Amino acid sequence: MKQMTMYFRFVLLLSIATVGLCNLKIASFNIKWLSVNKLSNNETLSIIKQIIQRYDIISIIEVRDDHAIHMLVQKLNMDNRDNPYGVVVSKKLGRNVHYTESYAVLFRINNVFVQEVHQFPDQDDVFAREPYAVMFHSLDSRPANFIYIVLHTQPTDTPAELEHMVSAYDNITNLMGIQDAIIAGDLNADCRYLSHTRHDNNLLYTDKRFTWLIDSDADSTVSTSTDCAYDRFIVAGDELKQNIVPNSARVYNFQQAMNLTPNQTNAVSDHLPIEVQIGN
Repeated sequence: MKQMTMYFRFVLLLSIATVGLCNLKIASFNIKWLSVNKLSNNETLSIIKQIIQRYDIISIIEVRDDHAIHMLVQKLNMDNRDNPYGVVVSKKLGRNVHYTESYAVLFRINNVFVQEVHQFPDQDDVFAREPYAVMFHSLDSRPANFIYIVLHTQPTDTPAELEHMVSAYDNITNLMGIQDAIIAGDLNADCRYLSHTRHDNNLLYTDKRFTWLIDSDADSTVSTSTDCAYDRFIVAGDELKQNIVPNSARVYNFQQAMNLTPNQTNAVSDHLPIEVQIGN
């Protein structure tokens, strides 16, 4: 009887510890050349808002105009007053002064909060657009703390940049003090920029600390003439890996889901978002 009572107490404590835990839905999306001009099209803006509202955390690649991302968040929050979005934005990135872009990471402020941000100090100029790291804390999912690292590789330098992500990961995790991290973005990690042979031999793939979640047979492009998994999630850290929801990492084909025409789709981007869930 005493053993039974202790058992039920254990079950009760376990239930209390896990109640309220939920999955976080995380995404990355290269919205081609995000600008105020793009958002001035109400139909395009509406589609972008519908996509973003699916997620608790989403990185936006190719932010050409920082004013545009803040405008987008303002428009989003008009429809999400009960669970609004916050945003952190990297510095302007790129070797060509005539073409720079920023990374933006949007997040629902009722679900997670930002503990720290870090722009990788690329002293050797190995990245065209240096990785940008955001450490999140969540009260409602596991792991409670994890790092979201955004990267947009230079297509012609993709193999080398992915190799260097290993040391960048070490730098970022040592600085932030945790190992659980998601590397996400437009990594150009397929087709002519990263052949299957180069993929299989790349240090970011062969180092067993890292797990690639989006398969090479996926297609994250809009065009019907390409079939390339340019956009990827790569995860590291035991607790994070254990809490990836099985089969949740995928490409979200918003064109099919929203029944859009090719013109409507291309007005948003030439890429499709990728998504994954982490839970308990």
